[in-house]
Amino acid sequence: MNTIIELAEAHQQCRRQAINLIVSENRLSEQVSKLLSNDLASRYAAPFYAGTDISQEITQLATEKTKSVFSSQFANISPTSGSNSLMAVVFALTEPGDKVARVPPFFPGGGYPFQYEVFHRQSLPLIFDDAQWQLDKQACIDLLIKEQPKLVILGASIFMVPMPVREISEVVHSYGGVVAYDGSHSLGLIAGSEYQDPLEEGADILFGSTHKTFPGPQGGLILTNSELLHKKIELVSNFTPLNGPTMICNPHLARIAALGLTLDEVPWQRYAGQIVKNARAFASTFKQNGFTLRGEANPNFENSTYCHQVLPLLDKETGVKHRDKLKAHGIFCDGFMRVGTAEITRLGFTEHDSAHIAQLMCDVVNSAEPVLNGVKEQVDALVRSHTEIVM
Repeated sequence: MNTIIELAEAHQQCRRQAINLIVSENRLSEQVSKLLSNDLASRYAAPFYAGTDISQEITQLATEKTKSVFSSQFANISPTSGSNSLMAVVFALTEPGDKVARVPPFFPGGGYPFQYEVFHRQSLPLIFDDAQWQLDKQACIDLLIKEQPKLVILGASIFMVPMPVREISEVVHSYGGVVAYDGSHSLGLIAGSEYQDPLEEGADILFGSTHKTFPGPQGGLILTNSELLHKKIELVSNFTPLNGPTMICNPHLARIAALGLTLDEVPWQRYAGQIVKNARAFASTFKQNGFTLRGEANPNFENSTYCHQVLPLLDKETGVKHRDKLKAHGIFCDGFMRVGTAEITRLGFTEHDSAHIAQLMCDVVNSAEPVLNGVKEQVDALVRSHTEIVM
């Protein structure tokens, strides 16, 4: 039987020897990885305990860095995942029985498939145009005026273009509601000013996970410019010593230190800009090879993608078949054959490299052969030439 250490090493080798295009993953720097095994990993930050002065300083410093990078007045970095961040927002701002408007989960819709009903909230799906892969703005406005949900969650897990945040926020604010934006997939792009900035466009809250386009440790954060909303959310998502914890008892100090270092080490604008350039190279090559892309019929946008994602229009069976065939050639994607360019961008892949990978993918999935000669060798060469994080 393999030991945990042997299995972990096998996992490391497996992932380091492939081109990873999973949209929800990224690569940690060596320094950030080391912080995750620091003594902080088994400690608390409660002032009630002796020996916590330095860990409190780390938490405060990471919080200030978060506010600076995202230009927000308030930041909560206690959530240990993007899902925890969403739960904190929902629990703080709604009551059982309330409606929460959200982007419908895929397919169609692309929204995060959170189960609101388990927590006694009513999910109100916003109207989604599958052909354009975008919210139907006017239909959503009409729905919101009619239903007036307390909380509206924008943002999605599968998207290629910005959402109508400004227009929807104006409507929701007119009846006293709150707009939160799930930036789990787009935080790194927002940090680099390469994607829509929800807070600037009128959203009250920006939350998300810190390990997708934001290339940090797995965890979450919640940002706002409203002190009132910040305090409400903090009440349910922070550990207050002696008064008793709510959602989070230990925010994982090693993670917080790793988050702070990630905020410092990434050249945000250069990194985010290259992510989008690489994604567009994939999109262009896929289209040249006859693939239809979700959202390319949207007349309001010139480009196929404005983020890290490219999604061919495939049925589930075909997507899974392509995923497995690509895996055999050392290229990892999901069962939609959805491409994410965040991790390869950190490793220095360019538009030229991205077009090369995209062509290899097309050659593999369009071939009748289970294994295409020469492709794995080309993949291995690309991997060997991109082993260090450069962004």
